[in-house]
Amino acid sequence: MAMNKNIFRWLLLLTVAAPCPAAGQLRKGADGCFDKSIKTIQLRKLGSEMTDPVIALHSSEKLLLSFDDLSGSGRFLAYKIVLCDADWREADLFPSDYIEGFASDNISGYEQSFNTLVGYTHYALEVPNAQMQVKLSGSYLIKVYDGDNMDEPLLQRSFSVVEDAGIGAQVKVRTLPLAGNDECSQQLELLVEHPRQPIDQPYSELKVRVEQNGFRFLQLPSPAPIFIRSKAIDYTQPGQNLYPGGSEYRYFDISTTEYKTARVREVTVANDQYNVLLEPDERYRQYLYSQDLNGRYVIRNERYRDESDTQSDYLNVLLSLKMAQPLPGTVYVFGELSGWELSSELAMLYSERRRAYELSVPLKQGYYSYKYVYVDETGALDMGALDACSSETENIYGVYIYYRSPTDRHDRLVSATWVSTQKELAAKNSPQR
Repeated sequence: MAMNKNIFRWLLLLTVAAPCPAAGQLRKGADGCFDKSIKTIQLRKLGSEMTDPVIALHSSEKLLLSFDDLSGSGRFLAYKIVLCDADWREADLFPSDYIEGFASDNISGYEQSFNTLVGYTHYALEVPNAQMQVKLSGSYLIKVYDGDNMDEPLLQRSFSVVEDAGIGAQVKVRTLPLAGNDECSQQLELLVEHPRQPIDQPYSELKVRVEQNGFRFLQLPSPAPIFIRSKAIDYTQPGQNLYPGGSEYRYFDISTTEYKTARVREVTVANDQYNVLLEPDERYRQYLYSQDLNGRYVIRNERYRDESDTQSDYLNVLLSLKMAQPLPGTVYVFGELSGWELSSELAMLYSERRRAYELSVPLKQGYYSYKYVYVDETGALDMGALDACSSETENIYGVYIYYRSPTDRHDRLVSATWVSTQKELAAKNSPQR
């Protein structure tokens, strides 16, 4: 596949390190990546690619942590599991209080890539496992280390363990206009029921945390109790618990390099590297519905479907957003591919000649969804500046209920519920969607 010389120069100018994001304004739990050789970090429920990393306490459910190391060093990695509170601060407990088994262990599941232009080591870890089980519900971190340095983690990912404590939640989402932003906002209605568990001080004993599409969007405001009854607590009130609907996520398909797939204009090879030129994006001036992955991505290789983890290549993907004039702030590509952060590696550059914001970023083969977000010259984030915001946008809200009685030593996760704006109730009081 011959490559246009101008496109090749563009690639050399724009190609950046893969997104191992630096600290940003958006963060899911305490997720982080601190080594630029680590890419494609995913934490999923085993056997279900599109679910949040939540499992039931003392169940057979497992999580799968996977990632690639492109350093070529062949290093041995180890991990720890750390309990946190509802705000993702590490709990003041000994590991033996919440871990059954070893406090740390090596990651034994790893394979070398095969039939790829870009070489890497693929790591996979299931938790809980025979060496390490969790004894308490709550918020947790998996921390991964170089086996020779257990002081500085290479990466960490958050997950949750929910218990049945006789506390449940009824959740609905209503659409209504937000002041100054008509036809954009969505309102969360929440009723917490506790028929078997007395709650004497709901303001201090309960904490509610809300996520949108699997990430904590600007640390979504936590609902506060409005009406307290003997066996239920109502958090619903007009004008409260309002969240911007935003826009649908964009998408592209780079699951093959053999032919053009969704939104791919051209695939070329230069210097032993695949390069993918996507169709240019334009700003959404009005709401457009599309069935998307809500910002997530799925690794897939059409030729080697059963070996996608180790036979999928890394491609330089060129994204562009048409804009007649540059904006005074910064445009970012955003989604799970950015670690749900405003990553400096995913900040776009404006081309005067092509009148577009552009970015080239290495991504593993698969299906991706993403959106563009804008940070103005004062540093303020505007999620809706580039695309139309609508209350009709399909979003999935996760509502997490934490309970801590006066005798408890940590925040127990007693309910995890998901509700879709386009389905009355996606799932109730279950870690499964």
